[in-house]
Amino acid sequence: MAYCQEYDPKDSNNDSDFSVSYKSNKILVAAIDFGTTFSGYAFSFKSWFETDPNKIVTNSTWVAGQKNLISLKTPTCILLQPNKSFHSFGYEAEEKYAELALEEEHEDWYFFKRFKMSLFNNTTLSRDTEIPDDSGNKKMPAQKIFSHGIRFLKNHLVKHLESSHTGLNESDIHWVLTVPAIWNDSAKQFMREAASQAGIKDTHLMISLEPEAAAMYCRILPVEKFVSGGGGNLGVFKPGSKYMVADLGGGTVDITVQEVLEGDNLKELHKASGGAWGGTKVDENFMQMIVKVVGEPVIQRFKCDSKSDELDLLREFEIKKRSIRPDATGKTAFRIPISLTEAFEEINNGADLRQSIKQTPYAKHMNWVGDKLKVDNAMIKELFTKVSDSIVQHLKDILNNPVSRGVDTILMVGGFSECAMIQEAIKTNFSHMKIIIPEDAGLAVVKGAVLFGHNPATIVSRKAKYTYGVKITRDFKEGDPQDKKYQVKGRNKCSDVFSKHVEIGQTVKVGESLNPQSYFPLHSDVEEVVVPLYISTDEDPSYTTEPSCNYLGKIVVPLKGSSVKDKEIVVQMTFGGTEMTVEAEEKKSSKKLRAQFDFLDH
Repeated sequence: MAYCQEYDPKDSNNDSDFSVSYKSNKILVAAIDFGTTFSGYAFSFKSWFETDPNKIVTNSTWVAGQKNLISLKTPTCILLQPNKSFHSFGYEAEEKYAELALEEEHEDWYFFKRFKMSLFNNTTLSRDTEIPDDSGNKKMPAQKIFSHGIRFLKNHLVKHLESSHTGLNESDIHWVLTVPAIWNDSAKQFMREAASQAGIKDTHLMISLEPEAAAMYCRILPVEKFVSGGGGNLGVFKPGSKYMVADLGGGTVDITVQEVLEGDNLKELHKASGGAWGGTKVDENFMQMIVKVVGEPVIQRFKCDSKSDELDLLREFEIKKRSIRPDATGKTAFRIPISLTEAFEEINNGADLRQSIKQTPYAKHMNWVGDKLKVDNAMIKELFTKVSDSIVQHLKDILNNPVSRGVDTILMVGGFSECAMIQEAIKTNFSHMKIIIPEDAGLAVVKGAVLFGHNPATIVSRKAKYTYGVKITRDFKEGDPQDKKYQVKGRNKCSDVFSKHVEIGQTVKVGESLNPQSYFPLHSDVEEVVVPLYISTDEDPSYTTEPSCNYLGKIVVPLKGSSVKDKEIVVQMTFGGTEMTVEAEEKKSSKKLRAQFDFLDH
């Protein structure tokens, strides 16, 4: 049960130690990169990091289906059996689901793919949030699905270590889980709890922000490891230099701007930002093109009745998407499953799809040869345009911000940054800047996360993404809205007041607690103090009910076993880390209290 609280407007003079430890002494650091489209892991021993930071092991034995293709990552797909128990992850899940669909035995199974985007900008995310499976007809708790995926990757990594006869057990491993820097605090807590359900102890886990991790990796690469631009040996990472990190993934584009400090440390110059402009947007544009050719009813029938063929079509586009180049001419051929043409004929009373294409606006840009649809490369390249335009405009907006003055380099990382079309768009629009792309851009995040796990102190400060504050009650003042006025023991009070702790864009040092505040239980018999926490996109909101404000969660301070009469509780928050932390104590006795955030209470 939640309890209301009063706020003491006087600044607390509490000088208690609220220090936070960021260092791990584990023998091995293992990072899990749980991506929108592909996932993987990497690890290194502490002794390796100290002698050769570049020595980071990734799993390179993901087998892509029956073709026995070796992949550095595996698809982020999860298959559950009809009884909702876990069956498989990655290529195995994809292949099994396609096999079931071919035999029309898939309807009772649960197949989830690209579900990571359900956490992006989700302001109502909770532990009860559900996500639909591939059919759209069945749902499962999102946290359970994420925990299945994390558990699979964790166990796969542990087996990898066991097969190498390292003699390690899980208590020797410090885990790092990557998340986009643009995710909100609820999503980060959601992933931490999912990892806990997957068997990773909370005290053995650290959250790493993806673009930051990628930058840390690129800083240690020799110059020959960059496929474009110049490497660290050319002065990009010297003290005083400023650069932008563009982490282009399958679901999101995640941007941060950093400055290199003395002592090889980094500070963030511009708050993390970005949007849903990843590689999956190009996939969506491709399917929309097919919809315009055959019609929405045909696509729905095709997806419902021919799941295996749909997977094959998307796989083929994924391959063609990676190979298309800005200077490509002629046409690109796509094998169209016979089931799609059959669905078209059934819904359109026997009409011939080949002839029907000639009646569409695409007549001059497409033609049908055998079982293949040939599309002008100019049209294929157009599928990238809206995505690349959004990315370019966002980068321009950031670079035009005064805090980005002096930034002369763009570091492109993430799987989507390997796309030639996106590379060309950025190089063309930012020809005055140095564009750097590591040769293994798709692994930069997970390898950098390993480095972050060994030395998280590299990042010394970040920019607050929001204005953070708590909802308080104070004495009513002239100018306060009348509808917020109420009385307590004959005194006029004002409700819903936004008490600011940190301002949007403010530089916050890692590990440094800010603005201790004092709170008092309203009643002497309460067992906890609950402090509602709000965020705002405004610099200085007055009330938590303003349009710019959103409820983020609550701070819970347990008081059980304490005498709470006339008790003052000092609450202190730390904003500079990859996750917010909170500590509290009784001011009179200096007794530490186990305060914690709950961002999933919606």
